[in-house]
Amino acid sequence: MKRRKGSISLQLKLTLTFLLILIPLVSVSMFANNYSQGIMNVQISDRTKGALLTSLAYMEQIANNMDQQTLLISSNSSIVSIFRDIEDPLAPHNLYDIHMVQQQLGSLTNINGAIQEAYIVHGASGNGVSTELGAMRWPKVKEEAWFRQVVNGIGTLVIYIPHSNPSVEQNLYLKDSNIYYIRLLDVLRDTPEPNILIFAVNKSSLQTIIQHLQTTERMNISLFYNNRLILETNAAAKQGDTSDMFTMKETSGAWSIQLEQPKSEIFKLSHRLQLFTYLIILISILLAVWTAWLIYNQILKPLRQLSGAFKFIGKGDLNYQIRHDRRDEFGLVMNGFNQMAESQRVMIEEDYEKELRLAKSEFSLLQSQINPHFLYNTLDSIYSVAVKYQMKEISEMVLNLAKFFRVSLGKGQNHFTLEETMQHLLYYIRVQQMRTAHFSVEIDLEEGTKAIPVLKLLLQPIVENAIIHGLEKCPFEGELRIRSRVQGHLLFIEVEDTGLGMPDDLLKQLQLELSILTSKLYRVPQESPSSQFFGMKNVKSRMKLYYGEEADVGIESEEGLGTKVTLIMPIRVGEEDHEAARR
Repeated sequence: MKRRKGSISLQLKLTLTFLLILIPLVSVSMFANNYSQGIMNVQISDRTKGALLTSLAYMEQIANNMDQQTLLISSNSSIVSIFRDIEDPLAPHNLYDIHMVQQQLGSLTNINGAIQEAYIVHGASGNGVSTELGAMRWPKVKEEAWFRQVVNGIGTLVIYIPHSNPSVEQNLYLKDSNIYYIRLLDVLRDTPEPNILIFAVNKSSLQTIIQHLQTTERMNISLFYNNRLILETNAAAKQGDTSDMFTMKETSGAWSIQLEQPKSEIFKLSHRLQLFTYLIILISILLAVWTAWLIYNQILKPLRQLSGAFKFIGKGDLNYQIRHDRRDEFGLVMNGFNQMAESQRVMIEEDYEKELRLAKSEFSLLQSQINPHFLYNTLDSIYSVAVKYQMKEISEMVLNLAKFFRVSLGKGQNHFTLEETMQHLLYYIRVQQMRTAHFSVEIDLEEGTKAIPVLKLLLQPIVENAIIHGLEKCPFEGELRIRSRVQGHLLFIEVEDTGLGMPDDLLKQLQLELSILTSKLYRVPQESPSSQFFGMKNVKSRMKLYYGEEADVGIESEEGLGTKVTLIMPIRVGEEDHEAARR
């Protein structure tokens, strides 16, 4: 029996193995197909529900808009005063005022295209004015049911939709093709004969909102208000067999919207996907059988060699090499594996060396933060003692200095918004102002630049240079100005002082050394922080490293008048949204 098992060809073994593997795969595929079809149906329902709710939101938005517009008119003292305490608005001595009201209502209807007509009706006489009809006489207006509803509503907006009944005589002023938004004209005054403000919105404007939901000829969209049908897009679609119809209805407040569509149209794509899946399963079975019989007789041994080699690499043994003398396709694969392992080893060693060099190049910066870190803890203690003994100036200076060190020593966040950067910078500036009281500060940030992230401590060296080398030695009171603006896709930050300025030869030397730094040569040579121009070169190096070649530092100075440093950096796409979402 064992010999018989061993005599079975490898091709047959592989074929049987593939078939055994395919059986559960086919079963899973069938289950996944049915499950995905269910998910697709749920997604279709969710998308449909979302579209219906969006349309309902538009309806609510129109109602809210009408509420705001009517409230605006009903609160207009000039209009309210015209209709207040008069017997008849159409009396000759009131016609000029009524004409002015008509013009104001007409301007509103011209601005808001949804409003087809606007009325104001005098409650005592039933007379009034309309943007379309002009003067209007409605003596029985107080007998209307909606009139009593508006009066009882005490200033709330009432939506009235006339009944479309051919047997009932049509009202001269209220048409069944319109929806009316009504409220009291003078909401702040309780009178026995209230005046009424009416806005008319044509139903066709609402039809345009729901019409886009109808994507096929057999679909029907219906709009309801208080469960009463207002309009529908395709009433003929409901005729015939309704058992195959998919119906979904969503409600928001008094508004409801209903979608009706044949199921065969909605799930047509999922049925096609199901048939396509069955076809793929059949083709996969045929390909599995065909592939098994085409595989070479000696495939397992080289596969095991490769598998073992991958295990050694996975354990970290990058010096492992496959020893073989094969010249076929597997030999090429093994040679490629050996080359890959060697390249990986060299690459990892080079990256490790780069990380070491990077760590060494930034070690001096880390060292410069060790003493401030110690100082921060010490300053915190000094602040507590200063507060205890009510030494206000000392406590304020220590507090601002401590806040500045907290930001400079913070880990895990390499950039802040420009607005936050200015706040952090003010801590440092306040300390310098208390130490050197003869300079003022002006900060002018363009509104669109406040949320743009910038690198941490990018501006502090610039401001420090402006104070120490420009303003501190100035015999008169100077000024420090910080401005920002956006030009195209670039952010400009200007730091300007009215201090001593720089001699021309020193300015040219600084500009020359800054021009050497590019995005490909962004490392500052190994210098001590006390070396000349170290701060300026460090700022430009960090900008080139982070923002690329477009980033730049410009400097202008005139001896005796002051110095202006301009930082230019590109605004990365989506960076402001990402920073707002993160916060």
